[in-house]
Order: sequence, then C-alpha cells, then structure tokens
Amino acid sequence: MADRQALEAQLELATTTVEELNAQVTALRARVEMLEGQVDTWKRRAAKHKSRVEKVTRRAERAIADAAEMAKKRSAAKSEKKLRQAIADHAGDDRPRAEPLALKDAPELPEATWTVTRLRAAAREQGVPRYSRMSRDELLAVLI
Repeated sequence: MADRQALEAQLELATTTVEELNAQVTALRARVEMLEGQVDTWKRRAAKHKSRVEKVTRRAERAIADAAEMAKKRSAAKSEKKLRQAIADHAGDDRPRAEPLALKDAPELPEATWTVTRLRAAAREQGVPRYSRMSRDELLAVLI
C-alpha cells in the first residue's frame, strides 16, 4: 500500500508538471503569434519607409540635375555677357591692336612666291628633318 501511495504521489506530481508545461507551451504559442503580428507590422513599416526613401532619393537626384543645369545656364549667360561687354568696349575703336604675344614669335606662313632658299630657312627654323633635300613643292607642303 505504501508503494501504491508513493506511485500516486509521483503520478500527481507528474500530472502537475505536465499541466504546468502545457500552460507554458500555450503562453509561448500566444507570445509567438503576437510577435509574428509585430513582424508583419514592422515589415509593412519598413516597406513604407523604403518607398519614402526612394521617393526622396528621386527628388534629390532631380534637384541636383536641375541645379547643375541652372548653374550651367548661369555660367553660359555670364560668359555671353562678358563677351558682349568686350565687343561693346572695342566696337567703336578703330585703332590698330598689338599682336598677341603667342603670335608674335609664331613662324610666318610661307607663300607660293617664296624662293627655295627662304623656304629652307623657314624649314630649318621649324625643325623639319631633311629639309635640305626637299624640292620647293615638298617644302611648301610641309610648311603650310
């Protein structure tokens, strides 16, 4: 009989433990369902924010392109204004102008009336290889 009472006590303890575990499983399942619902909510929010970010990015890219275009137009307008001013400043002035420094030392372009001697001198100044063996027509072709 003592064995029977011990077995009944063990059975009662096991039953209580099983009931406690079932209650914990039920509570955990409820928590999992709640968390899954929150996951769906966060996924929707993330999709909404992603959409907003893409929209803002497109607007920013458009604004940058517009700003670049406006800067380009302002620069072109500024350059055109400077050019018009320079033309206006010098339009009524008929005085001869000084030759630009870059053209001052530039070699003179040969003409068809130049002699072979003069063409060879010009070729020597410009560093043309084997100029002394070239004909007049070859020298003219090289120098022009």
